[in-house]
Amino acid sequence: MTEKGRFKTVLKRLLGGRLPVFITGLAFSVLVAWLYVRQPYFLKLLDLKLYDAMLQQTHTPATTGVPVVVDLDERTLSKYGQWPWPRYRVALLLARLRDAGARVVALDILFAEADRTSPVVLKKDLRRDLNVEVEFSGMPEALMDNDRVFASVLGQGPFVLGYFFNFAGQAQGAGSQDCALHELSRAVIRSSGAGEYEQYLTGAPSVVCNLPVLGRAVDMSGFINTTTDADGVVRRIPLLVHYAGEIYPNLSLAALMKASGVRQATLKVGANGLESVKIGRTIVPVDTSGRFLCNYRGPRHTFRYISASKILDGSLGKHELEGKIVFVGTSAAGLLDLRATPFDATLPGVEVHANVVDNILTEDFLHVPEWAREMELSLTFGAGVFAAVLLTWASAALSVIPLGVCVAGAWYGALWSMGERGFSISPLYIFLAIGGNFALLTLMKYWREEGQKKFLHSTFASYLSPELIDEMFENKEMPELGGEARTITAFFSDIQSFSTFSEKLSAPQLVELLNEYLTAMTDILIAERGTLDKYEGDAIVAFVGAPMDVPDHALRACRIAVRMQASILELRAKWQAERILPGEPERNLKGFPPEEWAPGDKWPRVVHEMKTRIGLNSGEIVVGNMGSTMRMNYTMMGDAVNLAARLESGAKQYGVYNLISEFVLEQPAGEGAVVRDMVEVRFIDTIAVVGKDEPVKVYELCAMKGELTEKEKRLFTLFDEGMELYLNMDWEPAKKRFTEALEFERVPEGKTTPSEVYVKRCEEYAHNPPVPPGESWDGVYRMTKK
Repeated sequence: MTEKGRFKTVLKRLLGGRLPVFITGLAFSVLVAWLYVRQPYFLKLLDLKLYDAMLQQTHTPATTGVPVVVDLDERTLSKYGQWPWPRYRVALLLARLRDAGARVVALDILFAEADRTSPVVLKKDLRRDLNVEVEFSGMPEALMDNDRVFASVLGQGPFVLGYFFNFAGQAQGAGSQDCALHELSRAVIRSSGAGEYEQYLTGAPSVVCNLPVLGRAVDMSGFINTTTDADGVVRRIPLLVHYAGEIYPNLSLAALMKASGVRQATLKVGANGLESVKIGRTIVPVDTSGRFLCNYRGPRHTFRYISASKILDGSLGKHELEGKIVFVGTSAAGLLDLRATPFDATLPGVEVHANVVDNILTEDFLHVPEWAREMELSLTFGAGVFAAVLLTWASAALSVIPLGVCVAGAWYGALWSMGERGFSISPLYIFLAIGGNFALLTLMKYWREEGQKKFLHSTFASYLSPELIDEMFENKEMPELGGEARTITAFFSDIQSFSTFSEKLSAPQLVELLNEYLTAMTDILIAERGTLDKYEGDAIVAFVGAPMDVPDHALRACRIAVRMQASILELRAKWQAERILPGEPERNLKGFPPEEWAPGDKWPRVVHEMKTRIGLNSGEIVVGNMGSTMRMNYTMMGDAVNLAARLESGAKQYGVYNLISEFVLEQPAGEGAVVRDMVEVRFIDTIAVVGKDEPVKVYELCAMKGELTEKEKRLFTLFDEGMELYLNMDWEPAKKRFTEALEFERVPEGKTTPSEVYVKRCEEYAHNPPVPPGESWDGVYRMTKK
């Protein structure tokens, strides 16, 4: 044996048919790495939940005791009346907190409107509404306006007001022109390559602020709202927001700066965005947008709560609030200031601020370091390759222990990193790379090693010798049949209610009818360079674009559908006119009544009314000789084929007979045009067919360009207007347009029509909207039948 031959033999024995297994594992590892880069939504949600589980295992429940919550709780509201209170009572509460020695009192409450319980306001309202003059005897002038009383108290203490930034759009209510906001005094340290820090921060287009008289009474304020992650949980709190050319602090940050006497913060900006905010000597890590990853201490009431009623009635101990940073807020369910956090789905928002302050005071931070992303990606790909190598050359049983050690090491390493170093490192994609490779490669090896011989015998025994099959199995070689992927258009057609034909016709009559029908349809298909795949009873499966390349395959497929529908009308007219010739035997062999089969007619009424549904879809489809060497079929397969079949069957739900996908309309039609420019279509719906999550726009193919009748043009106008209203969830106006369109439908004698479908949908959605109020709707209709 030559040196080259020996090398091949050694290599073959080394691989032992395992190369495809390793390549599959490697490809899967690349896929997981790609998923890590892309961060798909469902995995992002899973990663967030994994982070919550890690935080629950590593968090420190002990607090400094400095942040305290004064709570407008149910007890307080029951004793002192529902919210909003008269401002003099709020002023009284603040004054007593100041007198109790609180270092700072921050209000997680917004006072955007004037107090309507002020005596001066009541006098005006009674004069305006009832023409009654009221005088308040013995009331000092200084107490006639509750807001001025409140402002007076605010100006005499260590108070920090809160306001609300609107991140979504223009705020409702008070405008922002007269807002007395307090921008953050800051110094900026820029690294090499850093841009202007404002561009990285969360921006707000508008603000809802306190009354100017209140805002000007204090020297510090901060915004009270937070942002949520994709699952609606508050994990990252913006410390800074960019608004109207200035930078403003979060209420937590403002309260802490006032409490510590720090008047200026130092922002460090890197090439990718913000890196930290320095307050005094404490460096607070933030992400590139200036958001703080909160290291929550636990669920609600982890911090001390004091009922506001105890402050007002004087039952609080004398020194209980001395030196404390007090946040005034509410836990009352009726006031709806609740947040979802990793520990609690209904944490009062005021306690979020307490957590932030406590984190900064103890310097107990969590953050994602700059190198975390590269490290996670490297570990993910490395774990995947290790799993692929191990599973390729070792059995699943022997691989369990080392792979289990890797999984445990990733989990406990992430916990140690979070608990001891404050680094948030996600092990999710490492788990996916190892677990996915284990499941995939174990299944693949089982299929190859346990089921391959049986598969080979059952599939190829009819045309291959047993010796060759055994040799292929031993050498791990699989015979390949021809096939290639190319963009073509798939065609499916089916006669509506064909089972009815079978009931009324004898077997010879059914064959006669089908032969005439299929001949006419196939002639049109072949004339347009289509390829017949197969007949399945009355159904025709075909495609355009293979084996010969047809650049305008989608346009030709549309022409086939339009011509077939026209041909069916001609056949129906022919069948309606056909009579039994004198001397011919009776064809109504099953004795159907005259209303179903008129005497002397060659065909029953159901044949006179024959209709065919057609579905078209374009996309990348595998075509070629598939099957065995003794019995092959030039056929097609792929997701695009499945969609075409679903469109054909789904057309009956709308009462249309040519249903095509948006992908057909996007195909080239020659001379720079696309199919959409060459046909007349009506937008029917955006659907997600059974078994598929991605929505697709579908259209009724009505005619070639310029061939619409005046009635069809009117139908298009009314239906499109109704569709626009429908997608905007204007149900009643949409229903009216669709009702008008009913008179112009193309096939009104069918079981239903698109206009009828949407009239019923509008009625249903008017009572049961597809999405909750305030949420946007994608307009997708998810089909429940194939």
